Amino acid sequence: MNRLKGCALATAALVALLATASTLAEQPSAKPVQEVKIPLNYLPFDLKGYLRRPDGNGPFQAVILLPICGAFLDSVDQNWGAAIVSWGYVVLTLDVFTARGIKSGQTCPYPAPPETVEDVYQALNWLVAQQNIDRNRIFLVGFGRTGTVALSTVERDVATKAKRRFRGAVAFYPACGTNKGVMAAASLVIVGALDENRFEACRKMAEGNDDIGISRQHGEGIPIEFVALPDAYSGFDVPQYQEPVEVHGVHVEFSKAATERSKEILQRFLRAVGQ
Repeated sequence: MNRLKGCALATAALVALLATASTLAEQPSAKPVQEVKIPLNYLPFDLKGYLRRPDGNGPFQAVILLPICGAFLDSVDQNWGAAIVSWGYVVLTLDVFTARGIKSGQTCPYPAPPETVEDVYQALNWLVAQQNIDRNRIFLVGFGRTGTVALSTVERDVATKAKRRFRGAVAFYPACGTNKGVMAAASLVIVGALDENRFEACRKMAEGNDDIGISRQHGEGIPIEFVALPDAYSGFDVPQYQEPVEVHGVHVEFSKAATERSKEILQRFLRAVGQ
């Protein structure tokens, strides 16, 4: 019954998002991609990233993208960064792992260390200091384990202590089991409906339910939107997984159709929350 209820909620959310309007017009061009280094206070290394800017003078809303691994920095920048900048946003694609010596091949499936959240806020402060940025409308988007980081970053206990806040956060197929779900910013969770582990954990978090009764109370914090894409698994947006793989019990498989649907959903979320 819970699963049927979750499917109904996810389907309703997807239909509502896709039915709100026709595809929004994209910007015709953007400035060249800039490689940047973001210093971390009190630490002897920098975070590597790519900065994309649309043509024009702004001020522009902005999106920070967190690839699931350092090895996917270029791929996420080329696939997601290029798409989002065409919608009129400044985009910072950020590798929060390599500088700390966290190698993709060995640790990609495992949870991100807690200090990653602090690094993300330092990147936010760096981005706010750049020219022509709308400092009140900056979003955070993560994938897989950085989807979990994105949710943790805007949870109320963390966000209320930060100098700057994100306008909203989007998590693609995160592991939601460690997030209580009391959010200080608008949040969107997108999962593949065929990934039952992430589907159920994220649905329960969004609804304020879990198996042992320690989740947030209904109405506590800013509501979380939850969408489960039909016929999709985790990693549906990663072209490298056109041949499906099993990673520590998680089925990972690319889906062009799910990727395109998720871009439409993300774009409309950014537009709605950024108004």
